[in-house]
Amino acid sequence: MKGRGLRLHPARRAAFIAGARAVVPSLPAMAVWGVVTGVAMMKLGLALAPALGMTFIVYSGTSQLTVLPLMAGSTAVLTLVLAAALAGLRFVVYSAVLSRHLSRVPLPLRLGTCFLTIDGPLAVLTQAQARGPLVQRVTLLNGANIVTALVWFGSSVLGIALAALLPLGAELSYLAVLALLAFTVPMLVGRPAWAAAAASIAVTLLGASWPHKLGTFAAVLAGVAAALWASPQPRKD
Repeated sequence: MKGRGLRLHPARRAAFIAGARAVVPSLPAMAVWGVVTGVAMMKLGLALAPALGMTFIVYSGTSQLTVLPLMAGSTAVLTLVLAAALAGLRFVVYSAVLSRHLSRVPLPLRLGTCFLTIDGPLAVLTQAQARGPLVQRVTLLNGANIVTALVWFGSSVLGIALAALLPLGAELSYLAVLALLAFTVPMLVGRPAWAAAAASIAVTLLGASWPHKLGTFAAVLAGVAAALWASPQPRKD
């Protein structure tokens, strides 16, 4: 009888495993991205403890790589926070998607799910929903979340450990770009995703020569705005 309360219900266990399996194709790209981020943190002068802290607390390669050059230049803390917030604006769209799934979930589980939900697992949930109704939506999402988080943490720590052996040069940068492409292209499902991609690419090209990477920030804003504009609006009765 002992330990029965810790066991997942068969339906939840099946949903958890399904989510974990569904996210597997994105894991190699996630691992490369984690290694590159870990190497970059050490190469740009971060000490071991802050690098590990960013890995486990920030949990966003995009935000980490956005603020690292600013940290190296002794930028004000408020500017760092603003830059990280702009780099993570896509999570505003993600929260709108998640809100209808997590409204009745207990607060601790809701907070944990929100912290762990990033691009790949959310794509798994969205694609599963497109195939038909889901009963164990949150469990499926967290199956993908936990596997993705383990790969990210492990690969980023590996990058931190190997930073002295791996160069932060053009080769590693190109590898990171290819990893991001492999990671994001399968997520382009539905009108909001395509609208966000098109708007971001257009603004990125227009703002490539803008100072202080303002073109990148503008591209993020344009992508979020386009996704919100293209998202289906709830019907008013």
